[in-house]
Amino acid sequence: MRIEQLLLILGARWRVIVGVFALTTAAALIGSLLMPRAYLSTAEILADIDAPEPISGSFGPSYPQQTQQFMATLVDVILSDRVVDKVIAELKLTEDTDALARWRKDTGGKLTAKEYFAQMLRKHLEVKPARESSVVALRYTASSPQFAAQAANGFVQAFIATQVELRSDDAKSNVAFFDTSTQKLRENLGKAEARLSRYQLENGILSTGERYDVELTRLNELANQLTLVQAQRLDTSARARQSPSLQGTAPDVVQSPIVQRLRTELARAEVNLHDVSTRMGRNHPEHQRAVAEVRGLKRQIAAETKQVVRDVDAANQVNLEREKELRAEFDAQKAKVLAMTSQRDELNLLQKDVESAQRAYDVAKQRLSTNSLASQVNHTNVTLLAEARPPSRHAKPKIGLNTMIGALLGLLLGVASAVLWELCEPRLRSPEQAAQMLGLLILGSMPQNRPPLTASLRTALRLT
Repeated sequence: MRIEQLLLILGARWRVIVGVFALTTAAALIGSLLMPRAYLSTAEILADIDAPEPISGSFGPSYPQQTQQFMATLVDVILSDRVVDKVIAELKLTEDTDALARWRKDTGGKLTAKEYFAQMLRKHLEVKPARESSVVALRYTASSPQFAAQAANGFVQAFIATQVELRSDDAKSNVAFFDTSTQKLRENLGKAEARLSRYQLENGILSTGERYDVELTRLNELANQLTLVQAQRLDTSARARQSPSLQGTAPDVVQSPIVQRLRTELARAEVNLHDVSTRMGRNHPEHQRAVAEVRGLKRQIAAETKQVVRDVDAANQVNLEREKELRAEFDAQKAKVLAMTSQRDELNLLQKDVESAQRAYDVAKQRLSTNSLASQVNHTNVTLLAEARPPSRHAKPKIGLNTMIGALLGLLLGVASAVLWELCEPRLRSPEQAAQMLGLLILGSMPQNRPPLTASLRTALRLT
């Protein structure tokens, strides 16, 4: 169907279009007027997400994803059973005869009154967080403007009270836990301190630091002395082994001043004896005196050599005894230091136990104090921003919008009715349509002399 033909059809059947349009528009208007009135009341709350905790001082969520999760949790809490039960109690719905009658009528006793009222409250409540702010709007729709405002404000007050209770209840449960833990940790601390004191008393330990350093210094000194004596003993032992075999050529003998003096005198006496022998006979008194002098000096040298060897042996024995004594002292001092080291390690372990028990007790005591204060906090980071008020005009039905929709729908239905009627009762509306349907050529056409619209309307009115 061409557009020219459609326009001819609409022009010819305009009465049908106008009638359907009028009926549809009137039906939409009348239906809107007859629909029950619904009133919308809005309350707004501010969730201060960035506000620090009043006790711990910790801040709220800092990332956008955390903020979204916080707002989603806030909406879930508002619609939770705990909040809804508080609203039911605040509005006294279970005591309202009209509300109870409506409950019996709608459910027939299949649901409890609280379950029914909870469903109705959630159904008519809309919780809408703002997109780029921390403001949350609570919109409640009801047939009464006063009840809509009361319900919206009731949800706000119930939610704030629930938030306070959740924090307080959590802190109270933590208080009980940390109170018990603190008592146990205090007992553990007392036991650790008692073990430390008993150990110090049993071992006579007052302060291990300076005493241990003194004993360790003494051990180092004994080690140095023992090393020196061992070196001296090794030297005297070597000299003592060499002296009997070397006799006169032994280093100690050679270095002895008495032996050196006697050997000098012996050399002089031997020179004197040789001189006397060349001049006098063996029986001459002077020769015999020289021989006697040489023999005496040799006996003295031999005796002094033996004495030097005995002195070396004696020095070696002294060094051996000194080494034994120092080794005994060193071993005793070493055992003493090792015992003190063991005591100090045990004492350090006990002291660490005391320090660990003290830290655990301090942490638990601090947490107990923090939760005790938190259990007494009676406010939250949610604040009432705008209180709901009874609306002066109803929100539903929207008469103007419904009438406009009805008019648009009526216009479409009118056009559709005119086209459908034309399809059921077709008419020749133009010469082109006649030529097309009859398959003939158009030789000519007479113009249609139509009266003015006002005249045709008057004629139609007279006929009616």
